[in-house]
Amino acid sequence: MSSTDVAGAARPEAGGLLAGTRLPALLLLAVLGLGFVAAYWGETWVVAFTQWPVGLVTAAAIVAPLRWAPVPVVLGGLAGWWTMSLVDVRPLTAVGFGVSVAVQALAATIVLRRRDRGRPGLRSQGDLGRWLVAGTLGPLLGVLTLAGFVGAAGVQPRTSQSVLVLLATTFSQLLLTLPFLRFDRTTQRVTDPERWAQWVAVLAATTAVFTLQDEVAWAFTLVPLLAWGALRLTLTDMIAQLFVITVTVLTFASIGVGPYSIALHERTAVPDTTVLLLFLLSAVLLVVPYTLVAQLFRARSAEAHRERELVGRIMDSATRTAIIGTDRDGRITVFNVGAELLLGYDARDMLGQTPAAFVPRSELRALAEAVGTAPEFHRIARALTKRSSEPRDWRMRRKSGEMRSHSVTITRMHDQRGEVVGYVCTSEDVTARVQRQDALLAALLSEREAVERLEQADRMKDALVSTVSHELRTPLTSVLGYATMLADGDLGEIPPLVAQTLERIINNGERLRSLVEDLLVLSRVNAGQLDLASEPLDLRDVVRSAYDVVAPQLETRDLEVRVALPDDEALVDGDAGMLERVVLNLLTNALKFTHDGGQVDVSLRLESDEVVIEVSDTGLGIPVDEQDQLFTQFFRSSIAKREAIQGTGLGLSIAHAIVEQHGGVIGATSEPSIGSTFLVVLPRLGVRAQQPA
Repeated sequence: MSSTDVAGAARPEAGGLLAGTRLPALLLLAVLGLGFVAAYWGETWVVAFTQWPVGLVTAAAIVAPLRWAPVPVVLGGLAGWWTMSLVDVRPLTAVGFGVSVAVQALAATIVLRRRDRGRPGLRSQGDLGRWLVAGTLGPLLGVLTLAGFVGAAGVQPRTSQSVLVLLATTFSQLLLTLPFLRFDRTTQRVTDPERWAQWVAVLAATTAVFTLQDEVAWAFTLVPLLAWGALRLTLTDMIAQLFVITVTVLTFASIGVGPYSIALHERTAVPDTTVLLLFLLSAVLLVVPYTLVAQLFRARSAEAHRERELVGRIMDSATRTAIIGTDRDGRITVFNVGAELLLGYDARDMLGQTPAAFVPRSELRALAEAVGTAPEFHRIARALTKRSSEPRDWRMRRKSGEMRSHSVTITRMHDQRGEVVGYVCTSEDVTARVQRQDALLAALLSEREAVERLEQADRMKDALVSTVSHELRTPLTSVLGYATMLADGDLGEIPPLVAQTLERIINNGERLRSLVEDLLVLSRVNAGQLDLASEPLDLRDVVRSAYDVVAPQLETRDLEVRVALPDDEALVDGDAGMLERVVLNLLTNALKFTHDGGQVDVSLRLESDEVVIEVSDTGLGIPVDEQDQLFTQFFRSSIAKREAIQGTGLGLSIAHAIVEQHGGVIGATSEPSIGSTFLVVLPRLGVRAQQPA
């Protein structure tokens, strides 16, 4: 591997033999050759090594497409039977050997391919567990199968040879399937010189240990070298080293050299072979798990570093948000750029301190009292996060001493066991918003006070109007009474000039009395005390009575006034006097706003369940933009003001209140210089009784 790969990111590797390196392939062929040579020599101790090709059978089954996987298993069983046939053994034993090879390969293949339809991998601890189960379960089933056939052949299997076969097949399954698994090549933390130094050290130590001396203990000098490689190199390197050590040890042992040397023509070699296999099996079980765990650790460390870098960049990019992390005791561990900008403190100065450095003691006490705990940040944070994660406004002090308002959200951090290990506090400066809220609140309070004062003034005005109206009524009635007596001659003859003066007094007095009556009704309306009588009445009588009131005025006017009344009764439930006031008001307005030569129509019509009073004229009309104010108290249209038409602006508002009290509605349509039409709709009384059955 080049030095440029050392800094690269983790890259997936196809795995093993097809990944690119040819060294494992050559070593596999060498091991296969040893198995056949051992079978050919026919020595008892090497019978165990004839089991080695079973790992190749399993490798072929896991590499083949899923539907073709049984083919290598069957062929492997046949090859095992033929191989053992070369040894002078009973036919049933040879068949048992072939069946055991097939059983081992089938069991290992099922375990390895249980979750992968394609080639199984060696990328996680779960994959490691399946590889170990496959390497031990298959050989165990194979040994039991072989023992059954040997027993059926009339031969009592020896325990030592069964153990030897079990160790050999286990080692074969574990080692020979490794190059054919898929695994990941993570980033190497070493340079090429260190990698080659480790390789040279392993090769030199292997050669020295297994050629220059015969002490078994020296073989364990390879353990620290293999641990070095497992910690620093890739799984590809370590698999290759396992094959180098295996071939070297078996080669020297077969020719009688080294601490595991075996006398080829001595039948006492079984114990020595067992020790040899235990050494090789220990090397595999040391290197592969250790390398895989180290590889996973490097991958996760790189991923954690990338995530930490990403989180750091995200936190530093949040320049308008303060992100402050603390441990479980409230000591600051994270103080991002946003916190520096918003609070004015340097992150290096804040690490290890508590938020009490910028949160006033009074604020902590207020927060603590609100949640019922001690005035310490970590206790407040613990209490707040138990209740809710909604943001709260805190007052914080900048380094300059300026107090600012922050909207603060606190969340907990947990470890893998679910225990709280710290808190994350995120906040934004909301001083401007708080100031606007305070200003708005002050404005609302001021407006509320103003409204209350206006309401009080309005009540005082209503009380004044009511009082004055009551006080004016009595003397006004007396004045009008005496003026009428004088005008009628009850007190003697009066000159014509005095009679004209009295007539003017009486007319203006009547206007004043009408105003007083309107003010009294208005005060009762505003006070909600407009008590109306409720009795059946015929609206035809109401309309006639109102017309009779204005009839004297028509004698001096050039107006055409038409009244249309239905033949049937127009019954409603209400107050006759008040309804007459409504009709009289509408009729009076029509007469006032219509010049001589015009026309005024008053009609009463019956509908299904309503009675409609309509008063229309061909008078001055009302501007469109002022019509929505018609029924407002004291409103007078601009035309009325321009034409100097007398009025108080109370009549229509009083009519509106009276009609509403009767459960009806009143409305108007008007067009300047064309005229106006007013409609009053009241619920009809006794409609159901009059309808035919």
